[in-house]
Amino acid sequence: MEIVVIGGSGLIGVKLVSKLSSLGHDVISASPSTGVNTVTSEGLVEALIGVDVVVDVANSPSFEDKAVMDSSKLSMMIH
Repeated sequence: MEIVVIGGSGLIGVKLVSKLSSLGHDVISASPSTGVNTVTSEGLVEALIGVDVVVDVANSPSFEDKAVMDSSKLSMMIH
């Protein structure tokens, strides 16, 4: 199964990517350090092409209402 982990270079993401890989999945670690920025959408479409599952463990850039609602745009793009 091909899986994209949004926030794959973070504290939880690194562990999740490692675990999924060890289970035999093809895992893409998506984060700004790998060219995927969910805030600006840079690299996001390319990272999602042909994947079976997306897991989002990224932190919100802010906990203000607007920032949290804007971060939900990822789920709308996937549907």
